[in-house]
Amino acid sequence: MESPQDTPRENALPATPGFLRNGGDIAALLRHGHCKDSPLGPPEDWTPALKTLMAMVLPAKAQIVLFWGPDYVALYNDAYAPSIGTKHPRALGRPAQENWSELWDDLEPLLRGVRETGETFHAKDRPFYIERHCHGETVYFDVSYSAMREEDGAVGGVLCIVNETTERVRFEHRQAFLLELGRILPSITDPERIATLTARRLGEELGAARVLFGEDNGDGQTFSVRHEYLRDACSAAGHHRYRNFGANLLASLQAGESVARDDLHQDSGLGPGERALAHELGLAATLHVPVLRHEQLEAMLVIHHAHPHVFSEQERRLVEETAKLAWMLISHARAERALHASSAQISAMFDQASAGIAVYDRTWHFTLVNDRYCQIVGRPREALLGLSLQEIAHPESPSAHLHLHPLDADSPFEMTERYTRPDGEPAWVHSQITPLVDEQGSVNSMLCVCMDISSRIQAEAQLRELNEGLEARVTAMVAQRETALAQLHEARKMETIGQLTGGIAHDFNNLLTPIMASLELVRRRVDDERSRTLIDSALQASDRARVLVARLLTFARRQTLNPRAVALSVLVNDMRELIERSLGPMIDVEVNIPGRLPAVVVDPHQLELAILNLAVNARDAMEGRGQLTLAAALDTVPAGRVPGLAEGRYVSLSVSDTGSGMDEVTLDRCLEPFFTTKGVGKGTGLGLSMVQGLAAQSGGGITIGSEAGKGTRVTLWLPISAEQGSHETPLADAAPAPQKPTHVLLVDDEEMVRQTVALQLQDLGYQVTEASSASAALRIIEKGPLPDVLVTDHIMVDQTGAQLVEELRQRKIAMPALIITGFATLTAAQLQGTEVLSKPFRRAELAERLARLVEAAG
Repeated sequence: MESPQDTPRENALPATPGFLRNGGDIAALLRHGHCKDSPLGPPEDWTPALKTLMAMVLPAKAQIVLFWGPDYVALYNDAYAPSIGTKHPRALGRPAQENWSELWDDLEPLLRGVRETGETFHAKDRPFYIERHCHGETVYFDVSYSAMREEDGAVGGVLCIVNETTERVRFEHRQAFLLELGRILPSITDPERIATLTARRLGEELGAARVLFGEDNGDGQTFSVRHEYLRDACSAAGHHRYRNFGANLLASLQAGESVARDDLHQDSGLGPGERALAHELGLAATLHVPVLRHEQLEAMLVIHHAHPHVFSEQERRLVEETAKLAWMLISHARAERALHASSAQISAMFDQASAGIAVYDRTWHFTLVNDRYCQIVGRPREALLGLSLQEIAHPESPSAHLHLHPLDADSPFEMTERYTRPDGEPAWVHSQITPLVDEQGSVNSMLCVCMDISSRIQAEAQLRELNEGLEARVTAMVAQRETALAQLHEARKMETIGQLTGGIAHDFNNLLTPIMASLELVRRRVDDERSRTLIDSALQASDRARVLVARLLTFARRQTLNPRAVALSVLVNDMRELIERSLGPMIDVEVNIPGRLPAVVVDPHQLELAILNLAVNARDAMEGRGQLTLAAALDTVPAGRVPGLAEGRYVSLSVSDTGSGMDEVTLDRCLEPFFTTKGVGKGTGLGLSMVQGLAAQSGGGITIGSEAGKGTRVTLWLPISAEQGSHETPLADAAPAPQKPTHVLLVDDEEMVRQTVALQLQDLGYQVTEASSASAALRIIEKGPLPDVLVTDHIMVDQTGAQLVEELRQRKIAMPALIITGFATLTAAQLQGTEVLSKPFRRAELAERLARLVEAAG
């Protein structure tokens, strides 16, 4: 009787063919009947030659596929399976035409040639178009196709040993493309041509319908297209919103991420508007590649296809690297163009200057000269360059010894020297030498700006040679010349004093502003009468200081004026009572200003201050008794009648008194700043200087007529306006409170001023956010919510208040603005849409300006 082990089991599986052992996953598929429906039949029925061949193919690590029989049935190993993607495992054991249909017209002739001739076919980097990952792509292989024979010597199939080189080939193509661009683009200096050529080359390489550069507009919403490549597509030039190309596009680009959409028609993330735009532009697939600089989005390179397209990793890399290269060269070309324009402008200014300009090196050799300098010294530029200054100077001239002069960066100096021209004629030159320092603070060259004074020197020589009979004439001419020099000296001195006083006044204003604000805040919080009296006295002293500073600023022409059309008759009559109180009961005030006079263009507040100054001067000259007359008339002023005034029609406003008048010496000096005939402590000497400054800054002029014992007449000449004149009513003492909750953004780089103004605003009922600079204010505005009103200082370190307001306008941020300043001359364009409040200011003034701004903003 047989044991169970000796009895064959029913339905036992057939033994595994030996050639399928150690064959990996493919062998497992074959063992489990994957090829039962194959034209070759099950593996155990294969021919001995095929079995032997597969015994070698299956365990091999090389990529091998065997096309067997007249139907080219595909058999391959594990190493080959990944190269056909989703075709595996259905392609195993099936005729090749069933699964390689897309490239059969290319593959079949190769296989048939090897099968029919028995000769091996091999190629490097052979391209094949294949659909292996749900989309078609061109791939590359190193291939070797050899005929495999049956035992009878007939060709049974084609053994294909392949090695996919797609990644390497694409990398080499990409590098070759980038190298070609890197060779061509740097030679182009026009940034527009760089962008256009890049778009065209990339579009041709990728077969795209449209390639474009989109430049970010800096508003966080839009980009502009100016350069594009088109192939059977409409233009996309113009301005576009990021959100029209996907809600998350901008955020992804700002994060440095490329965004690809393979099929916009099937993209569920697009809204109706975005779909409509895609249809209008003929878009089916898009790739957006960002260009960042300092972590900020500057531009993007965009690829458009008119049909669905899967962007491969290689395509993404190619576009990303191209974007970086092209934008770097575009930015460089733009910088070079700007530098060239700036250099050309500086060169033109240098060459066209009316003064002679030369640059010397450390050894006083010429390195640069302009045409005027060449004319002065009588030598061509080519002859001067390389010579030393000592070589063209007269031996007795100071410049002959300049090689002994130490180069000191803090010591610019002037000298008058004599040159000898090649024709023997002398040239006298007055030069100003300024050291030029490098980044380390060392002097590396010297700048000379000179004027030809040969005519003056010759005139002086001729005067000295005149005979004694002409001595009086010579003396008069010399006196004339000295007077002109003295006037020039005085003009320079006045400018220097103006700059000095303007700067001092600015500092005083920054000091007075927190003082006055603090006093007003304290006064509202104390109850005892004595403290209030002391505070009122301090406020009166501060007001007097404010008036003095205003005079200094007007004299220095640094006061911010707010000119407007003003009716003189209304303005003067409104302040008549104030003038009469200031002059006292024994001085009669007569006003003769016709109401039909045209309006004048002037700052009404400064004009009131000027009239009051003139009235007080007249009172002092009349010693409290006499008559003051204010008159106005329309007059035509010829050229030269009023110093500094152009020919034209003006309104003259005269202030006349019956006082002691001025002698000639006093009359000549009366407009000098700080000159006064009053006793110590009774005058600053700035009254008439302030009036003169106001007239000049307003586009007018001033004349003064006076005789000792016969009174004085001061006349202001003011430009007329075609508009109807107006005059503001005086500011009320009460400070208007905001009618609704109002958020104020306060910007000032002076901490003490900012804190006190913030306290004033809070005391008035405003919500206040402080910023110590314009950049800090912009960050606050960007974070939101948007404040209702901007109150900003003008003179700040990083950016002026006017520049801050202008930047907000450019960003389309509508916000009423109040500029507070103690030292500025703002243009009408800068003042448009803003209010200006001069430092220091009272609480009521601040409240009134803010209330007016809030009301206008509505």
